[in-house]
Amino acid sequence: MVCFIQILLLLAILFFSPFLHAKNTPFKVREFPRLVETWELSQVFNNPSIRIVDMRSSLTDYLKGHIPNAVYLNFQNLQIPIKGIPAQAPDRAYLERLLGENLSLSNDMWVIIYSERSNPNATLLAWNLDFLGHKKIGILNGGWEKWVSERLSITKLYPSLFPKKFFGKTIRDTLADKKRVSEQIQARNTAIVDARPPEQYSGEEGDEIRRGHIPKAINIFWEKTLEGNELRIWKRREEIKKIFLEHGITPEKEVIVYCGTGRDASHLYFTLKHVQGFTNVRLYRGSWLEWSSDLSLPIKIGGEP
Repeated sequence: MVCFIQILLLLAILFFSPFLHAKNTPFKVREFPRLVETWELSQVFNNPSIRIVDMRSSLTDYLKGHIPNAVYLNFQNLQIPIKGIPAQAPDRAYLERLLGENLSLSNDMWVIIYSERSNPNATLLAWNLDFLGHKKIGILNGGWEKWVSERLSITKLYPSLFPKKFFGKTIRDTLADKKRVSEQIQARNTAIVDARPPEQYSGEEGDEIRRGHIPKAINIFWEKTLEGNELRIWKRREEIKKIFLEHGITPEKEVIVYCGTGRDASHLYFTLKHVQGFTNVRLYRGSWLEWSSDLSLPIKIGGEP
């Protein structure tokens, strides 16, 4: 009888723990995905319900020092060749293994991601998590430089992690494929945004098969949403709103963002959807690498859409 009761209690704990976990969030502000400030993370970085991911470009930088309990992931692990085209999006099964087995992430955990100089490495992982339906996502505003500037805890020790199970569900409205972009070029209620530097947008620079941009695409370089030099944080919401409004990009429109590989565009995706609150934002993950390689698709040269 005692064993039976113990089994019932164990089953109850296993069943209800995800709900209790979700209610007792380690963060006072519960709305996610969002930007997370350094002072917030500094109070909870030891919490076992949080997985911190260091996505700085250099492994050497991580080895020299990182936020305690941060696991390292290079952004190139999120870029794989598909049908010969490099730097494309991995499928759900690949991502589930990477997140669960390698990053020791389960569905009930929060993921806080940081990179250097608030670059798009972190937002690329955030988009992949959004694509899988995971909402407990935070980007550390100001990244590594802000953490260091405030003299917060740093370590060289690796976290002791064990494989977990992560299960995703494909959220199609986070993604635009080549076919959808082609169909939306002429649509009045759709804005296509190119996140690359102006020189690549215009066709003056670029190493892809063809130079230029998708016809009707508006150029908003991803760095325009940030302020600062070495230490870069997101601009205030009103300033960011003004940037997009000046280009006719408003919340009621469908917005498709792209760049060279999808990485830089993920920064605008996160900014539009989770900083500005736009509800209909899609990332063209194939981006210019895929578009320029299809010679049947139109391109445009110059600085105008």
